[in-house]
Amino acid sequence: MPAERQVWACSHVGRVRAVNEDGCLIGQWRSRGAIAQWAGTLPAGKGWAVIADGMGGHDAGEVASRVVLDTFQDLILGATSRSDIAQLLEAANLNLFEAMYSHEGRPGMGATVVGLLLLGPTAVIFNIGDSRAYRMDRAGFAQLSRDDNIGVRGRRTHIVTQSLGGTLNRQPLLPHIDETPLSPDATILLCSDGLTDMLGDREIAGILLRNSGDPAQRLVAAALDAGGRDNVTVVVVGPAHPDSASKMAP
Repeated sequence: MPAERQVWACSHVGRVRAVNEDGCLIGQWRSRGAIAQWAGTLPAGKGWAVIADGMGGHDAGEVASRVVLDTFQDLILGATSRSDIAQLLEAANLNLFEAMYSHEGRPGMGATVVGLLLLGPTAVIFNIGDSRAYRMDRAGFAQLSRDDNIGVRGRRTHIVTQSLGGTLNRQPLLPHIDETPLSPDATILLCSDGLTDMLGDREIAGILLRNSGDPAQRLVAAALDAGGRDNVTVVVVGPAHPDSASKMAP
């Protein structure tokens, strides 16, 4: 079984926003501040990566994304199945509502989330909101996540139909959680909507194909060149390395 997968991550505040309300967690590494970048490896048999995007236009979006990642950091080590991920998302939602009335929180603060849990030949892909997950392999480039937002004339808007938090009263969660086959040569992309609002799927796929050295940084740079109207966070989980020992960068 492949021992590990190469991973690249980049998070940027963008060219318009004052604060980076995005955050990502990859194993024990976590993004901080306006700009963050990381490269390392994840165990192919039990690695994880999560992006939380504090919802634009809501107060304390950066607090909301931090609460979500705090929950995952505390609990994901014990997750081994789709049902575990569902319980973890419920816990993050509960923690968000409790945090709304803390000294940092604000009523109605919320976040979208997208992530993966590597389980050897498969991966559990999950999302709530409009942050996305894609897979690239020999079959092509395909979206794995499902958008929770209102479309107008075939185009998605920023009006999400569900999120973690984001309302004054708790609503039932209907998370998208699927286990998908993951070939050794497959690449998984996780991203906040700061990427997909700036770049189309064809352009994203092309950048992934052309930039094997640091695809996350190149995708973020392209989003910034296209206007960078929002925070943008990208995690690329690359093909497996069967001969390397499992390790994690500090």
